[in-house]
Amino acid sequence: MISIQNQIIVENWTNQLCFNIWIIMKQNRRTCQDIDLDNCKVLDEVLWKDDKLWVSQSMIIWLIREAHNLLINEHSDMNWTLNLLRWSYCWLKMRTTIKRYIQNCYVCCRSKASKDQINQLLKSLLILEQQWQNISLDFIINLSESDENNAILTVIN
Repeated sequence: MISIQNQIIVENWTNQLCFNIWIIMKQNRRTCQDIDLDNCKVLDEVLWKDDKLWVSQSMIIWLIREAHNLLINEHSDMNWTLNLLRWSYCWLKMRTTIKRYIQNCYVCCRSKASKDQINQLLKSLLILEQQWQNISLDFIINLSESDENNAILTVIN
């Protein structure tokens, strides 16, 4: 089985941006496509920036998914995922990419409370004068206890 670092290294060998950075560094230029090359180096044909492995575009989403879904802190927040990845890796717009990934994570979106709507007080329904023709009852049972209650009865006319 190939380690994550080795997969990234293999992918970087075929990545056009990494190749361009290597060539520009050999020409002793200091910038390439908004990347400051002052702290970049190539060791054994592997690109490093600030002593962190440079990650090519094709590996970024896979790497974020692996870090974000770790069993020790499954579906962690943006800062935890960012700090975990910053320890060993870097790429352009790292914070933005991780933030966007987590904002679009289905599990995270489903488990967080909605902030879209302002909660309002409940309003009583009108009491009808006529008799009901059809009644539908629905019991929701085996709920966790709340004030010694564990079921809900809904009545629909």
